[in-house]
Amino acid sequence: MRTNVKLLSLIALSCSVLFSCQTGKRDTKAPEDKVYMYIGTINPKTRGAIPVIKVPGGSVGLFPSFTPGFTDMYVADKIYGFPIGNGSLMIGTGDTKKGIRANASTYDHDLETATPYYYQVLLEDPGVNAEFTVTANTIVFRFDIPKDQRYDLLLNMPKNASFALKDSSTIAGSSTGRNNAQNFYTLQLSRPCQSFDQTADGWSIGFPASPNGETLEVKVGISPENADRATDFIAQEIGTMTFDQVKQKAKKAWNEELSLIKVKGGTEKQQELFYTTLHRTRALRMGNVWDTYRSAYPLQSLIKPEDTNKAIREFIRKYEETGWLPSSGAMIGHHSTAVIADAYMRGVRDYDVEKAYEGMKKNALQATMIPWRDSGYVTELEQCYFDKGFYPALPVKKGALVPAAVTNDINEKMPYQVRWMPETGVKEWVKEVDSWHRRQSVSVTLEHCYDDWCLAQMAKELGKEDDYTLFMKRAHNYRNLFKPSIGLMAPKSADGEWIEPFDPKYSGGFAGEAYFAEGNSWVYTWHVQHDVQGLINLMGGKEKFVRKLDELFSTSHRMDKLTFLGQFPDMTGLMGMYCQGNEPVFHIPYLYNYAGQPWKTQKKVRQIMDLWFDTDPHGISGDEDGGAMSSWYVFSAMGLYPQCPGRPIFDIGSPVFDEVSINVGNGKTFVIEAKNVSAQNKYIQSATLNGKPFDQTWINHSDIVKGGKLVFEMGPRPNKQWGSSPEAAAPSMSAPENE
Repeated sequence: MRTNVKLLSLIALSCSVLFSCQTGKRDTKAPEDKVYMYIGTINPKTRGAIPVIKVPGGSVGLFPSFTPGFTDMYVADKIYGFPIGNGSLMIGTGDTKKGIRANASTYDHDLETATPYYYQVLLEDPGVNAEFTVTANTIVFRFDIPKDQRYDLLLNMPKNASFALKDSSTIAGSSTGRNNAQNFYTLQLSRPCQSFDQTADGWSIGFPASPNGETLEVKVGISPENADRATDFIAQEIGTMTFDQVKQKAKKAWNEELSLIKVKGGTEKQQELFYTTLHRTRALRMGNVWDTYRSAYPLQSLIKPEDTNKAIREFIRKYEETGWLPSSGAMIGHHSTAVIADAYMRGVRDYDVEKAYEGMKKNALQATMIPWRDSGYVTELEQCYFDKGFYPALPVKKGALVPAAVTNDINEKMPYQVRWMPETGVKEWVKEVDSWHRRQSVSVTLEHCYDDWCLAQMAKELGKEDDYTLFMKRAHNYRNLFKPSIGLMAPKSADGEWIEPFDPKYSGGFAGEAYFAEGNSWVYTWHVQHDVQGLINLMGGKEKFVRKLDELFSTSHRMDKLTFLGQFPDMTGLMGMYCQGNEPVFHIPYLYNYAGQPWKTQKKVRQIMDLWFDTDPHGISGDEDGGAMSSWYVFSAMGLYPQCPGRPIFDIGSPVFDEVSINVGNGKTFVIEAKNVSAQNKYIQSATLNGKPFDQTWINHSDIVKGGKLVFEMGPRPNKQWGSSPEAAAPSMSAPENE
């Protein structure tokens, strides 16, 4: 039997890479070699994170399609194909069966290589070693075919697809996917095919057997415009390059992208986590701005502002096309406003600012706030927000039977299903609100008043004083839902009455969605990013604020954990009621900075990084979505965080590396040095900025992009004098009240 030397060498290399990864001894010299592609692919909540192989900024991205129905892809037993546009490509040998499922293949992670720019796996059933790499708009596949085996490329496409054989080695066609997204394709084969047949699932491209085996390369160009453009992409982006040359070019692109931030020191795992999370947040499409406005976009605006400009220009294009700026997808808030305002305030302004403002204002005044609903109308719910300053909850009918789980007297014997859906006794009358589109009244109020603050900042910058006055008034709306008797946010009905009974841990039904978005009152009370000092004032001063913040991290759900997560499946990564697995909490650990106790921020962010991130399939504690959670780790590991997008500053946490060098463009670098830093030495003792004493818990974006050096002296115990004075806290909308 002939031995496929190339295949065995690839397998050996794959095993070596994986083994060294598992033992923590792999070569980590280049940033792209530190990336673990399968992070978070086993998820404690819904589906795991999905890896993607693409070049930075590229339009084409893919990863194998694993067994359908496996939400935790790492443990899936088979590969069903390799996605291309709206369909997928697979290979079969011998008497290839018809249908996608029939040609799925078993595989072994120990015989696999996955990097940001290249993928290789042994498809065990057909005995084919499969590889691919990418350019911005193309994919190059390479398949090693065993000897004496005829084989078929299986092009699995939607039923609306159309493909034709242009010549024996060129195929062109198109297909339409979800949201009417159309793609045009050109496939160029390195060998002429023997047959081209349509099947129930797409097309089968047949090749004859070779007595010595052979290697087939397939170049795929993809364009949303037309097939000629897809062909042009192959010529322009691949040309005469070999597979390995394309691969090396993609590797170089990722090395340049990830080297925008260079780290020294820390543990090997911390470096791998840093570059893994940096890769994810730079590789994923930031489509749903509900989560990515928080830290993914501010990170992009810092290291790749041209990409933020491009994204905002696309927002504006959609506004001109549809009449609405993108909202928050399947969530709440009009957070394209936050993205634009944050970019503008950071000096990222290469777009039509007046047109952007026009769309932001229209969203704020004319679009529905009902979660998951498309923009375009105003109901009585929005009118209540406009007139009374809060989004109303469905009232509770007096005398209605409410399950004990929403009272302070928890009956542990009550079936958990009863806890999920507390009855209000009142039928919903707003037709746009249903079991899928809940009111989420407290969260809607808080997220929209933050957006209003962002819009007010833009209005002020653009000299629109009347708009500034209006939206600044609305930016205070969070105060209307603060309930002094519990010291937390709570829902009100349209008549201004508090909803009773109300429990800040359990009320709201499944996912808390009667009043909250994927959480409870303990989570959303802190969603006043623009006015932390105002929240401190409401709570009665800094000491009471800190006690309440401490209580967040120590409050137990007092029931079986699975029962609690059955009602609140998004509250994963729990530390008390704090849930690192969901984006609305990201800024909360940094709030101690505003109350004169920054050492608690330093301790908490270190603890969260250690507990809830890892370089394995379990390494992300909740929904990753568009790279939002990864961006939290990137910032926090550097010792910074954009607590309030729209205010061009970064809050200071606790860096984990000896040195971080950030390429801020124009030939300038900003360096963060942490002397004596270690797992124990997590507390800031003192700091200097460009050689001058630095005693505040925040830094201006402008100071960073000018280039310079921020130096921290780190130690094992808190220096409670550093950053604790009232003047050291970052700005807020409100001024401190007498305490």
